[in-house]
Amino acid sequence: MAASSTVGDTMQPPREPLQRKSDALELLHSETTAWLATGDADGPHLVPLLFHHNGEVLTFATFANSRTVTNVAATARARAAIGHPYDVVMIDGTMKVIEPDAIDPAIADPFASLLRGGPDPRHASGFVYLQLTPTRLQAWRSFAELDDRTLMRSGQWLV
Repeated sequence: MAASSTVGDTMQPPREPLQRKSDALELLHSETTAWLATGDADGPHLVPLLFHHNGEVLTFATFANSRTVTNVAATARARAAIGHPYDVVMIDGTMKVIEPDAIDPAIADPFASLLRGGPDPRHASGFVYLQLTPTRLQAWRSFAELDDRTLMRSGQWLV
């Protein structure tokens, strides 16, 4: 998807909400990296992680002893940012830690295909999976879409 506005371009009119939802779902299907934000009393923590979206949840994997996992275990909350400033999807949601022996192969297999020869978390020690269940989803490509950017609230699509 091409960005609709860059420095020096004329701002494009806002997309209709149904089109933004369709574009957001396409971005979740086509992108493989998200910036995952968690936090604790010491402040925010932000890391880029590979993800797989199965249409319902976003699945990540990382080191079991990471600050991200510690934060998720304490708060069960996270925010993921996918895309770039002129075509972004922001997802807030509940997050849980899943041990490798408990992950559904229908989720773990497509995730493993993203790793480009890296260690499959199911077969490498020290990894866990994280699953983000969206409760709020926002998407925008330009300032013209900021007022109407929320497409999901309380886990329910608004469009």
